[in-house]
Amino acid sequence: MRFILFRGTSLYGSVDRMLDNLAVAFAAQGDAAQIIDATAPDYAATLERTVAEAPVDAFVGFTGIGLDLRAEGNLYNALGKPLVSIYLDPLLLYWNQIVTPIRRRLIFTTAPDDVDYWRGTLGVPVPIRHLPHAASPLGVPPLPWTERDIDLLHAGTAPADPAALRQAWAQHGPKVEARLNAMLDAHDAEPFTPLPALIARIGHPVAALASPDSLYPYFQTLDQYLRARVRWRMVLPLLQRPLTLVGPGWEPVLAASSGPVRAHLLGAKTAGEVADLMARAKIVVNSCTPYHGSHERLFQAMAAGAVALSSPTAWLEAAAPAGALARTRPDQADVAALADRLLDDAVEAQAMADAGRGWFEGAHTWAHRAAAIRDAVAAL
Repeated sequence: MRFILFRGTSLYGSVDRMLDNLAVAFAAQGDAAQIIDATAPDYAATLERTVAEAPVDAFVGFTGIGLDLRAEGNLYNALGKPLVSIYLDPLLLYWNQIVTPIRRRLIFTTAPDDVDYWRGTLGVPVPIRHLPHAASPLGVPPLPWTERDIDLLHAGTAPADPAALRQAWAQHGPKVEARLNAMLDAHDAEPFTPLPALIARIGHPVAALASPDSLYPYFQTLDQYLRARVRWRMVLPLLQRPLTLVGPGWEPVLAASSGPVRAHLLGAKTAGEVADLMARAKIVVNSCTPYHGSHERLFQAMAAGAVALSSPTAWLEAAAPAGALARTRPDQADVAALADRLLDDAVEAQAMADAGRGWFEGAHTWAHRAAAIRDAVAAL
């Protein structure tokens, strides 16, 4: 098969790195994979020229990159070839992209609950499939646990203060604020229940499952808060431990620490630089909301031979083998205790790192994802 992959804007080069790894995986299985920069001024001409060079089996883009939103005269309807869109966040955040009338389209999502909602509840005719994040093997044996010089590593932009985000809900008026708080309480009581269902239950009739545009403002607002809260909760208790923080904006979080800070700030780093740090890390800390499914840092950590320490997700609870990673409670209250236990027990930690790498290599490499995409395109 021949795939054309679209490159777009990528914070720290993270999505670019995924795209490059996917292209390599396509090539390794015998497919042609050409990358086109969708942000370039001559993008349209380059695409037209590339399509004319040889038959194309599918176009591939992450998170809407390369998507034509036009209902009339849509590029992909004219070309008659499938557009494969891989979304790294829940589809409700991109609901207007999902309903774009492209006749031949294939959507992958890292959030497993999306499949039941969009295909089952809404009956969207576009094939929608779950596709977890992935990483690429190192290609060399990872450093043993005892030779790693970074105890704890967290990479990512600092979150906004979740308390301030929640206080800002008042600007929407008392009725909306009350709904948001009730939805948050319901989520905290049932963290693994799909968030759209909770929003519809609390927000009816203003928010309804049959109307994704009615769910969107509540979902987006809650998602912004929940992402900030889980990252804040994962990092704050670790600041008094030997934590290396990568990314901008962490100073306010450090200022909120209740004790002496031992964390070391490195500032922003590229995705490649973060990968090098993971190869030296004992534990890679990851934050993820319960409904997101997976995160690239989990599998990147496993590929690097580190222990992945993550907040739980519904998918991880169902899919991850016992001992493949360390998962906190849904409220993250035990994150420091988990980190301490692993740092104090090299035997347990090395066994967990080995188990995680085995799970990753057996099911979650970019080679696995390329094969799944190829099979899905062939089945259209």
